[in-house]
Amino acid sequence: MKIKVYWRKHCNTCEEVFQYLDHKQISYEKIDVTHDQARFDEMLRLGGIATPLIVVDGEVISYFEPKKMDRILEVT
Repeated sequence: MKIKVYWRKHCNTCEEVFQYLDHKQISYEKIDVTHDQARFDEMLRLGGIATPLIVVDGEVISYFEPKKMDRILEVT
């Protein structure tokens, strides 16, 4: 399973996503779009307009809900 999290500094929900994934011991790639226009544009192309934007094996998740993430990740 490949997970990418597009995030920016001072994003509280981004920190919640990191804590969630760390607690579940799930590896992920953090993509900081704070000062990286190319990465920000990549996030926009995926349909994201705000952070966090989570991509799980190509499935784009534009908002964070732990129960929804559990279903997507098949984690209990």
